[in-house]
Amino acid sequence: MSSTRKIGLIGFGALLVLLFAGFAITGGIGNPSVPEGDVALVEEVPDDIGNISQKDYDIAFRQAWKRSGLQSAPAREDAQYEQIREAAMNDLLDQAWLTGEASELGVTASDREVENQFRSIRDDQFPSEAAYNKFLKDSGFTNEQVLDRVRLQVLSTKIEEKIRDDVPPASESEIEEAYEESIDAYTTPESRDILLIVTSGKKSTEAVEKALAADDSDKSFKKLAREYSVNPSKSQGGETVASEGSFPDPAGPAIMEAEEGQTEGPIAVENENYFFKVTKINPEETQELSEVEEQIKQQILPTKEQEALSAFVTDYNAKWRSRTFCAEDYLVARCQNFEGDGRNPAADPACFEDDAGDSDRELPLSCPAAVTANAPIAPGGDAAAPANPLGGAAPVSPPQRPIPPGGKAAAPTGAPAGGTIPIG
Repeated sequence: MSSTRKIGLIGFGALLVLLFAGFAITGGIGNPSVPEGDVALVEEVPDDIGNISQKDYDIAFRQAWKRSGLQSAPAREDAQYEQIREAAMNDLLDQAWLTGEASELGVTASDREVENQFRSIRDDQFPSEAAYNKFLKDSGFTNEQVLDRVRLQVLSTKIEEKIRDDVPPASESEIEEAYEESIDAYTTPESRDILLIVTSGKKSTEAVEKALAADDSDKSFKKLAREYSVNPSKSQGGETVASEGSFPDPAGPAIMEAEEGQTEGPIAVENENYFFKVTKINPEETQELSEVEEQIKQQILPTKEQEALSAFVTDYNAKWRSRTFCAEDYLVARCQNFEGDGRNPAADPACFEDDAGDSDRELPLSCPAAVTANAPIAPGGDAAAPANPLGGAAPVSPPQRPIPPGGKAAAPTGAPAGGTIPIG
């Protein structure tokens, strides 16, 4: 992996991905003018970080085209220019927005926390000091700028932790509702302990039938199973457990309908014959709510946390966009004074022509969806991975329902494994 590519592993890029990229947005009335020499103004951000200068932009633009793998800065007429421009602006707005949000929430990152996080990332991603220095040279970042980005990651982690900590535990009504909705998960269906002999061939079938007619005691049944049965249970003397659907028809239904202690067979199933005796009937059992209440409570909590994080992202985007104003040549969808046309800027202009859908075009079109989202690279992530609205490499997963007793939770597609809101 090249040193330039490692820029994604340290976490450079969008912190909180906007969900509305590509939408038509109408500018506000009475927008404050952006100060001369600046490319954007983000209001209510401490330490003048909200005043984004032309110099800041030039640095971010250089870092963005290097991060993209280009050999040189794209000219305005180049196809990649608009994407690099947006990436640079998004990087700068991320810094201002997150700094402002952390300030309003009272979240801080100490120098020691930043240094510890930086050392952890550096030691994990770079085999030597020389490799790290090469990365700085190739990426266009200074060590101070790296520390600034690591500080943002620490703040991002702490903001997520604060949101999670503020989530109230599941209420009694939520627990009861989850229990009722997943009652089958806490129900063990009826099963039967049986002695089973499965024979193959006329000679062995007749021998077992004759022997059982003479003596169908459990001891005799087990002896015959070990001698004649072709079922895997023969090594246990035919002892096995049956439940609905565990054996083929017509033997399966017969087993589930037979009375305890009753010997049945032979029952033909294709080229085999089944003999069985029900030794015990285990009735259906449902765990009481009191037995699984704590388990359900722990399973509901991640869902509530995800809902809180999603709500935070929505509010975060709306609030900070309303405070963000950009100079004309630097407008992106995150600026309050941006006026979009609803078209995806990455699409071929021909996608919006009247004949775009015609199948007989000389060159077929590949048109992206009208609404797109930024796709940052999470630390250790893949550029092709779907974007998480909270800045990770995967989308926020849907709510998880309670797990059956003894069951294993299936990880939702793209679900984050937990931890922090990584910087893209």
